Amino acid sequence: MASPLALSGIRVLDLTELLPGPFATQMLADMGAEIIKIERPKVGDSARGMLPGTYKMVNRGKQSVTLNLKAPEGREALLRLVKEADILVEGYRPGVMQRLGADYETLKAVNPGIIYASVSGFGQTGPLRDIPGHDLNYNAVAGVLALCGSPDGPPEQAVGVPVADLSGSFYTVTSILAALLLRQKTGKGQYLDVSITDAVLTLVGPRLGSAQDTPGFSKKDLLRRAGYGIYETKDQRYIALGAIEDHFWERLVKVLAIPVLAEPRYAKSAERWKVTETLDPLIRNKILERSHDEWIDILNQNDVPVTTVTDLKTIFDDPQLKARNMFLQGDGIRYLNYPVPMEGVDAARHGNPRKLGADTDAVLAAAGYAPQQIAALKEKGVV
Repeated sequence: MASPLALSGIRVLDLTELLPGPFATQMLADMGAEIIKIERPKVGDSARGMLPGTYKMVNRGKQSVTLNLKAPEGREALLRLVKEADILVEGYRPGVMQRLGADYETLKAVNPGIIYASVSGFGQTGPLRDIPGHDLNYNAVAGVLALCGSPDGPPEQAVGVPVADLSGSFYTVTSILAALLLRQKTGKGQYLDVSITDAVLTLVGPRLGSAQDTPGFSKKDLLRRAGYGIYETKDQRYIALGAIEDHFWERLVKVLAIPVLAEPRYAKSAERWKVTETLDPLIRNKILERSHDEWIDILNQNDVPVTTVTDLKTIFDDPQLKARNMFLQGDGIRYLNYPVPMEGVDAARHGNPRKLGADTDAVLAAAGYAPQQIAALKEKGVV
């Protein structure tokens, strides 16, 4: 007998666009929740047109309903849906939902058990609450960008993965799950103010500990360490070498057979990192003498942390990721599986994302609207 899905029976109203909110509700969908994605009529989620590949990745398994929340009839329809919902996730700027008459206090009066998560760039309070932003801006405020770029240069480049946006997604899901557990004990829902900036700041936390504990600490102390970094091989491929601990350094030194690296004064990390500018070029020149496959083999045989630097063109062929069943095949696109194999979660059951408004009639009918009422809403452009 198949295990029931962890969140089966949980209904989520998803009023989010682009990445942070949809990524969070996609995880809830993988866990079995019913996701009703509420989009603007005709336009929908901005990612549909601007980032269609991203849209497909984070909106599978969701129903699509179009609803104009600026119209009184649209607001009324939302209130009907809220009565039967467990969770609402919205991603508007602070104050927007209140102006629409769909803020937490209003919806709480309709459904005291609703868990209402507002996902915004800087949160509902503070001097930046009304400032527009994106992942780049949140990373800037949280200190992430200050740790990017050349070890000795300014923060001149962004992060290739939207770590701020996704941090907000993870904290949204974690907080919602905790709120669901608390509701089982108290019978009450609650309001969740998710700041993407605050979320990614927690990832900087370990670095803040080092900065306070080490006088003169800078990003160079993180990004420039002998034997720890990305190295080019003879065949113009790249390996990620992670000989950071002393015992791994000792094994790396043995493999490289460069006499100066074996000097006792470099046995301890704190001492060799001080002269990374001297030692690391020796390592880089040595790595250039052999091919990628040769280095992977010999370093693995000697238990030195090393992996291939995989690019987005070849990642679907990576044997480790394939062995972990991380890839799912859709209609013309490959998706990612839920990363933790467990009972109660099934990302593979989703099809491709629904067309805009494909489920509007069915969802409104289930909420008590008669066919003629739905037709009237269509005529007015509410749906």
